[in-house]
Amino acid sequence: MDLSFEDIVDAARAKTGGLPDPDSDSWREGLEILVKDHNKAGRLTERGYQTVRARYVGLLANRMEVDEFMRVHPQVAQSEIKRPVFILGLPRTGTTMLSYLMEADPANRTPLRWEAANVVPPAEPGALRTDPRCLAALEQDVEILKFAGKVAAAHFEPGDGPTECVHALAQDFRSLMLAVTNTTPVYHDWLMLTDMSSAFAHRKRVLQILQTTNPGRWVLKMPSDSLFIRQLFKTFPDARVIWTHRDPYKVFGSSMQMRAGGRPFSEIDENREYMRQYFPLQLGLHAARALEVSKERPDDFYHCYYKDMVRDPLAEARRIYDWLGDEWTPDSQSAMEDWMRNNPQNKHGKHEYSLEDWGYTKQDLAPYFSDYLRAHPVAE
Repeated sequence: MDLSFEDIVDAARAKTGGLPDPDSDSWREGLEILVKDHNKAGRLTERGYQTVRARYVGLLANRMEVDEFMRVHPQVAQSEIKRPVFILGLPRTGTTMLSYLMEADPANRTPLRWEAANVVPPAEPGALRTDPRCLAALEQDVEILKFAGKVAAAHFEPGDGPTECVHALAQDFRSLMLAVTNTTPVYHDWLMLTDMSSAFAHRKRVLQILQTTNPGRWVLKMPSDSLFIRQLFKTFPDARVIWTHRDPYKVFGSSMQMRAGGRPFSEIDENREYMRQYFPLQLGLHAARALEVSKERPDDFYHCYYKDMVRDPLAEARRIYDWLGDEWTPDSQSAMEDWMRNNPQNKHGKHEYSLEDWGYTKQDLAPYFSDYLRAHPVAE
């Protein structure tokens, strides 16, 4: 069963009750490439077809709603995103843990998972975790943990927890999330090279809308910001970056296993050969592009090492606050301690992985990470 670009667009229009199409056509190219890739690969199961179609319809509908909100409330586009903090790095380097720690501090603001698909309308003031859409997402979590426990062991985001900005970028159909979950080779390579300015501009609009009712200093976690780091600073000139570092060989095995775990939900199998062909360079670019920019802008980067964070999370968080010039308060410490008590490592099961499972040795992957390891010798 083939996907249809026109069907997805018509369904998004219907889902929004007939809202106008987005203000720009920037979203079209990515969606068109994705549809062609899916149809050429022919790997979606019946469930996968329904899942992918619903995802694309939902993303485009969200985009229409955001653009309509900004048409009705043009003053929102003038609101500032002040001193945002971006947590990035290779996937599986502790970005999630650090994001949750910092979000626990009431002074910080992070997009919550339920907000990713429900930007409009923004939650009422103080209702981020009592909004009916949040409560519905928490109910869905029960089913996710019941039927996808192995995937949850690798990575699980509760409905009321911090999420990545991949969802906002995906509303412009320029997001790594869409490149790794299915067999989409042209889209994957296009994403490594395409102009991300429209996607980052849309991401900024999403943040502006969300902060109208529940403000705070944004702390934004997305490992794939590493791929697009020049655009990050173009869109957010006063950004501060926390770059998390971990042995890239451990990262490689862990990230490949995590990505493989979710792929059979929509495709006939993991398609490991595809992953082995396309993902090593992509992961290498996570390190290489961030390394290049960090040398140009050393004052804008804090280097957070995984071992330090795991050894003493609070001490590392306090060093980050000192670097940011933020006040470390008793409330900050108490909130982070509560989060750590309630979220021990491997809470949803242990994530098992190895390079050998993927037919690689460290020597095979060394060329992808050699420059990175010379600057940050974190490999064991």
